[in-house]
Order: sequence, then C-alpha cells, then structure tokens
Amino acid sequence: MSLIEIKGEKSKELVQKIMLGSDEPPRVSFGNNIKFWNSHKTCIVCGGGRTYDTQTRMCERLSAHHVKYFPQEVAWVHYSCHQKIHDVKNPITIWIQYSEGDSRKFYKQRNQRKYGKNTSEAFTV
Repeated sequence: MSLIEIKGEKSKELVQKIMLGSDEPPRVSFGNNIKFWNSHKTCIVCGGGRTYDTQTRMCERLSAHHVKYFPQEVAWVHYSCHQKIHDVKNPITIWIQYSEGDSRKFYKQRNQRKYGKNTSEAFTV
C-alpha cells in the first residue's frame, strides 16, 4: 500500500472523484484529440508548480505523462513525480490507465505516420 500526499483542494477533489468513479475528471482538449487532465503549470501528483533553479536560472518544465494512449490522455507532472508513478516496486496505478503494450503500439503508430511505413529506415545511421 502506498501513501500519497495530495496538496490543494482541487487536486484532492479530483483524486477523490477518480478513486470513487463518481465523475469524469475535468479535461481540456487542444487539437489532435489529446485530452489534458491538468495545466502544464501544476503537477497533478503533488500539486506543486514548476520550480526555478537559481544556479542555472532555468525553469523546470513539467513532463507530459500518458494516463491513457487510446484515446490520448495526458497529465503534467514533475520528473520526480513521473518516476514515482512508474516505480517498479510501488507504482501509483491511478495514473496508469492503459494496458501493457499500449505505449509500444502508440509510438510505433506515431513513427509510421511521421517517417512512413518502414520505420527502420528512419533510424539507420
């Protein structure tokens, strides 16, 4: 059993709705039929925002995590939170709603659209 700390009332309500299955999460769609569960400015796992590194003077972007591949549903998360979602010993399964092999199938289809039918030619050096 894993313990997840959820910050912010909106995040708590969203997770509660998902866990209970009582309501569809609010989603926004922007072209290409991709549905986003949250804003690219706030991590859906911890509720924290983007961080600013004072040494490099760079803003840490959030990563796009596929909650589902077919149809595409994406949640924005910190890199460290993305690692927690896919932790081998204790994954956060609420954010993994796809079957094994879906990611390979998705990226194979995407590469076929991008590079043509024979994807092996696109990767030869």
